[in-house]
Amino acid sequence: MFKPVRKKINEIDHSAAEALLQSNRRGIIAMNGDESYPYAIPINYFYDSDKRKIYFHGAKAGHKVDALKTSDKVCFTVYGNERIDESEFWA
Repeated sequence: MFKPVRKKINEIDHSAAEALLQSNRRGIIAMNGDESYPYAIPINYFYDSDKRKIYFHGAKAGHKVDALKTSDKVCFTVYGNERIDESEFWA
């Protein structure tokens, strides 16, 4: 169903992914928007580790809800407290 990670150095295991979900509260949810255009928005979330579920904060109506009703395929990206080292970035 999903392609394997091409660069194995970028892959994290399930426990590291769960720790990332637990230690952060913001991410970006991406979905199919109107006319199949991508639609991505920053969103607050809560991760329930006991139930292994992610709960998103948001209104009960709007573009996001309409997009989710049209297609349940989404991508969710959590970003931690990253710092860019420009010396490595431009190398």
